[in-house]
Amino acid sequence: MISRIRQLNLSQQLALVASGLCLTISLALVALAATSSRHVQLGQQEFFGAALAQQISRRVATALEAGDLLSVGASLQRFVATSSAEEVAVFDVEGKELGRAGQVLGRSPQQYSAPVNIEGDTAGRVAITISVDNALAAHQRFVFTLLGLAVLLSLAAYGAVRHLGQRLSDRLNVLTDSIALEKTGASAEEPVPANEIEALANNINALPMDLLRARKVGHSAEENYQVTAVLYLQLNSLVDYVDTLDQHSLHRYTDRLHQVVYGAAGFYAGQLKVARQFGLAVYFSGPSASGSPAFRAASCAWLVRELSAELEKQLPLSMSIGMAISQSELGVGDEADIYPGLYLQHTLDELQSVCASKPPNIVLAPISCEDVDVAGRLELRATELPDY
Repeated sequence: MISRIRQLNLSQQLALVASGLCLTISLALVALAATSSRHVQLGQQEFFGAALAQQISRRVATALEAGDLLSVGASLQRFVATSSAEEVAVFDVEGKELGRAGQVLGRSPQQYSAPVNIEGDTAGRVAITISVDNALAAHQRFVFTLLGLAVLLSLAAYGAVRHLGQRLSDRLNVLTDSIALEKTGASAEEPVPANEIEALANNINALPMDLLRARKVGHSAEENYQVTAVLYLQLNSLVDYVDTLDQHSLHRYTDRLHQVVYGAAGFYAGQLKVARQFGLAVYFSGPSASGSPAFRAASCAWLVRELSAELEKQLPLSMSIGMAISQSELGVGDEADIYPGLYLQHTLDELQSVCASKPPNIVLAPISCEDVDVAGRLELRATELPDY
């Protein structure tokens, strides 16, 4: 039942919910009104029956005092004829019937009684029976009238909300059509949901939200704004092999180079990046137990040179790599902050121009030679390059 309601359009759902709530509240008010009116009606019946019993009790008291039972019977007959009581009976103090008049014909009789007092003493009691069929029928008509009004009110609420809901449904249909994409294949064969919310949700889910959602620029990372040592590696042999090796051999050779440089960079906590078409850059920044960034860059370059020399003994190909080291005031940068990466480009350009002369040894920029660890722990000598 609930699943069928969910498949209805929005105007029908709103109308059903509104009419259901209206009917529920109306039925609660009808039940309250029926209970309250019935309670008042029973009180009135009790008061009316007790009053009739007191009235006939006063009439028969004089006849009982004189012992005239014929007058008692006549009084009872006149009382039944002139009042709404269906049956009246008089009993003595021992419960013996002294007189009775009338006959109970109603289906819902109600009996009331009152004592017969003679000079302050109780000489018996009077019992009258009244039919409450008319009162019950009136109460039922009252309840059915309220129920009919509750149903009419619910139907009116259904119609009003259905009209307002249809306007909302039309607006949602316009929005759904405005963002609909052209469906092809299996998606075009899928039935369109009758519910406007589901149809709108399906069209929204079909949109490329990743492309529509704007990307936010993150905060600048602190590591991008500290001194960074840069080891630039010019892959001299790779320049010659690009046009001579087949694709498979070239890929395998490049993979060997990658293993050597990546392993050495990881040993000294360096970050490997491709900087140029035939140039790699390894960045070193931050404190480390291995030494300063410049010292780690020089150590990594020495390790790459030694590993390449050993690897050349096992391979028929050359592993010639030109290496130069310098420092930058900023780091590599990332997608959240491109300024450090832009600032670093002039350092990479300078190192590339130095490696273009194919120096046989690892060359260090003057700023790297001034590092305490480099000056105190490495053996340096001048080269043919100015200041390197």
